[in-house]
Amino acid sequence: MSATATGGSTGTMRILLAEDNADIARIVSFYLRNMRNAEVVVCRDGSEAIAAMTQQPVHLAVLDGSMPVADGLTVLHWMRGQQEHVNVPVIFLTANHAQTFADECLAAGAQLVMTKPFNPGLLVRQIRSLLVPGGPE
Repeated sequence: MSATATGGSTGTMRILLAEDNADIARIVSFYLRNMRNAEVVVCRDGSEAIAAMTQQPVHLAVLDGSMPVADGLTVLHWMRGQQEHVNVPVIFLTANHAQTFADECLAAGAQLVMTKPFNPGLLVRQIRSLLVPGGPE
């Protein structure tokens, strides 16, 4: 697990990224690090994501649909069972293009499902809209 912070500690939004593909994690991290007041915690699998959130709550989670140890849905179900994470917005990044998978993610409490390949700029705009309701940063 690694953390990268930008901005000051006051008003910092902690974003968890759980992604087992190193290239995708690097790309998403690059874009998220450029958000004002964002701290990004990168995890390689769902187990690391759960451990990271146990140590410190997050404001938003970006989860890969398919990861080793624990997949994104497992992490989301765990989050929704934890009082401190029950209302945390979740975005799925997935290579699974099946509508049934997207429906399952949304029914479990995800706010958005984006399929890979995806537009990183659109992902950042969606994150901003979820973290700062009413408009982009």
